[in-house]
Amino acid sequence: MKALVRAQAAVSMAVMSSIATAGVARGFSIVNHLLPYISRSRGFQQVPLQFRGGALPNNRSFPSVLSSESASAAVTIDKNHHNNEANEIEEAARTCMPLHTSLAITGSIPPPRSFGGISYLDTSSLDEKHSHRVIFVLGGPGAGKGTQSERIVDTYKCVHLSVGELLRAGAEKEGYEHADLVKECLVKGKIVPVEVSLGLLRIAMDEKANEVLADGEGYGSRIFLVDGFPRNFDNVNGWMKHMPSYTAVLGALVYNCPIEVLEKRILSRAETSRRSDDNLESARKRFNTFRRETLPVVRALERVEQLQSDEFGGSQLKVVNIDATGTVEEVWQATENAMDSFVRNDVLTANALLLKKEGHENIDTLKNVQVDIDNGVNAVVTCGRKIDGNVVEERRTWQHGPSGWKCVGFYRHKSAA
Repeated sequence: MKALVRAQAAVSMAVMSSIATAGVARGFSIVNHLLPYISRSRGFQQVPLQFRGGALPNNRSFPSVLSSESASAAVTIDKNHHNNEANEIEEAARTCMPLHTSLAITGSIPPPRSFGGISYLDTSSLDEKHSHRVIFVLGGPGAGKGTQSERIVDTYKCVHLSVGELLRAGAEKEGYEHADLVKECLVKGKIVPVEVSLGLLRIAMDEKANEVLADGEGYGSRIFLVDGFPRNFDNVNGWMKHMPSYTAVLGALVYNCPIEVLEKRILSRAETSRRSDDNLESARKRFNTFRRETLPVVRALERVEQLQSDEFGGSQLKVVNIDATGTVEEVWQATENAMDSFVRNDVLTANALLLKKEGHENIDTLKNVQVDIDNGVNAVVTCGRKIDGNVVEERRTWQHGPSGWKCVGFYRHKSAA
């Protein structure tokens, strides 16, 4: 009997320790795993568990105590964890949307405007201030971020930047002042200071933008896809400290996929990728890190979107959650719809500036506005308006080039008022 009591006490302590560190479900899974062994080896019966000072309250048996006192303590711990996380999310969201004395995460972009009833963001200030357009690309390991980013780059002529790849390149870059620090962090598995990571990111953005200006070819006013960043709240705080003067975050593409699907994909990918982290153990660690550290960042970005909508009647930031469980083509269709919505801002900004030059100041009075994005770099804007008492339909064709979006075709059809 003494051995039984000692075994039960050991299980009780293990459960409580596990609950405190891993949560209710994993903590109580120990009961299901360990108690059968005690039962078989010691002829287990539900007997009171004795401690110094007497039996358990009301002479309750060991399992009943686990299902009451332990559960109550675990619920309290879990509740406190969620409260702390909610507070961190709110604090991060408020950091991304500071008082008017500082730039928000969306940079110098003003609140949404109306182009004939279609809400859009006026991005003209970004070109004036040479600010870079940014979209965060987030998702767990195997969610398809890389595959979709490749297609975005090919279709929309964006620039894909991985902070991890920039760090690896920076460690070997001749003349880079932080090369030794970055190399040391990578070798020892330490976290590179966020200001160093963001410094490399900004250098990469400037280099890509200057390539277009120097060559007079390519695509101006490009969108930068920042892959796998921000990973945690420290990254968010670092971004807000160093980047709003140089960037405007338009939003985030978040690829959501359950762990079961991710594991199958990673095992399949491991057959050809030769990546050292393409195994189940690494994948599960990375997924847990994503769920624990990055998902709260996504919630904070969603909260920023809500706060901006509440204050301005519309948000400058747009978080798009994409179901990544489908085929590559199915996921691409959702990605394409999201990217069209981001590109539409630049197209309508260019169209609005052109109309204002023609003397049409009140673009909100335009009728039957339609915007069609074709293959990422072509667009058609159709609208109706009154000119000299006549209702006309105008159609402008746009192309994305070195100077951004340029009108390359115009058609007007006049009809009776």
